[in-house]
Amino acid sequence: MRKSSAERLGRDFTVILTGRSLSGLGGYLQYLAVPLWIRQTTNSTTAGLLAFAMLFLTQIFFTPIAGVIADRFDQRRVVIAADLGGFLVASSLALTVGAGHVAWVYPHLIAQNILSALALPAFMSLLPDVVPAGRLLAANSLINASGNGAVLLGPLLGTALLAHTSIAVVVWLNAATFLVAAVCMLPRGSSRPPARGTTAQTGGRTNLRQGIAAVWADPVLRWTMAAEAPWYLCFGAATELVLLHFGASHATQAPGLFGLGAGAGCLATTLALARVRRDLSAASLFWTAVLITAPVAVAATWCAGTGGTTLFVVLTGVLLGVHGYLTTIGPAMQCQQRAEPGFRGRVTAVRRTWKAVWQLAGTAAAGLLAQWVAPLTIVAVGGVLATVTAAPWAWQALRAGVSPRSPGAVAAPLESARGSAR
Repeated sequence: MRKSSAERLGRDFTVILTGRSLSGLGGYLQYLAVPLWIRQTTNSTTAGLLAFAMLFLTQIFFTPIAGVIADRFDQRRVVIAADLGGFLVASSLALTVGAGHVAWVYPHLIAQNILSALALPAFMSLLPDVVPAGRLLAANSLINASGNGAVLLGPLLGTALLAHTSIAVVVWLNAATFLVAAVCMLPRGSSRPPARGTTAQTGGRTNLRQGIAAVWADPVLRWTMAAEAPWYLCFGAATELVLLHFGASHATQAPGLFGLGAGAGCLATTLALARVRRDLSAASLFWTAVLITAPVAVAATWCAGTGGTTLFVVLTGVLLGVHGYLTTIGPAMQCQQRAEPGFRGRVTAVRRTWKAVWQLAGTAAAGLLAQWVAPLTIVAVGGVLATVTAAPWAWQALRAGVSPRSPGAVAAPLESARGSAR
């Protein structure tokens, strides 16, 4: 009998995948339901966008620290601690929303996003050491497929629970999944310790400078991040804008159906990539995603504006879901592949912080423009601008990736950074 992709990737990965899948489902139960609840309670699109902005704001300030933590401490323990903290914060949030205190929701979202920001670099750094060599694309795709399976079901279930029960029920379910995820990490032992002479012997500021130096020294990472800046500024808030458009203009099931389509599109894409037997060029994936942004934006806008029929709501989600995954997987893999194990956390953190800065700027701009311009117009125009402004930089990243380069080359300039430490 032919083994599944998860089995070929090992038992440790299968257990971790199970925990991440359930945790992702809980997160997406809450992810759309809470902003929609805020919008329904306050009757303000800007207030709903502010809930999404909390994610990017915390990433900017805490992801750099998370990269240092990921390289300095046992990565599994970091993830477990973040999951347990997530359970406590989600439990408190459930009590808060149950009492109808909208203003106190935002501090809870900040705390949840801080914990997520702390956990992600550790988990992404751990993954290459869990799976067999040459199977990183498959592992990433399965992790993302499970997450996108959560996108497939979570928003639909979350909005249904919001409509027929209460927002507190949604958040309590999310809290329970944090515990499950932590338990799935517990029996898996310890991850590879940080390399000697990296974070353990240097200060925090030096560690951050090392991460920046590593990214700057690698032309592929440097050009990719240059392309991400205008892309996220122009198109980073597209999904949120479409979601809030459906929430304001159509029946209560439309946001859930949109999430259903997004999850289905992502799931199909990730499962297809998970079956690829070799690692595809991460730069090529990103270049392709940038090029198709404009047509995807125009098509999604047209579908969303056709009157809110079920077919077109789902199709809008599919378009943005597939495109969103293709945009993020390439840069994420580059951070994993082009850094030595002792520096993956910081390289990942620098890139995620940079991305979050421009996502926050894009979300803020969308929130301001939404007071005068229709959300779908912002999506369409932003998609065209994203392709025009980001494509030259993405092409430079693709060209830089053609020349052979070993994954460990990214760490070379760090020696000089260590030598300059006081």
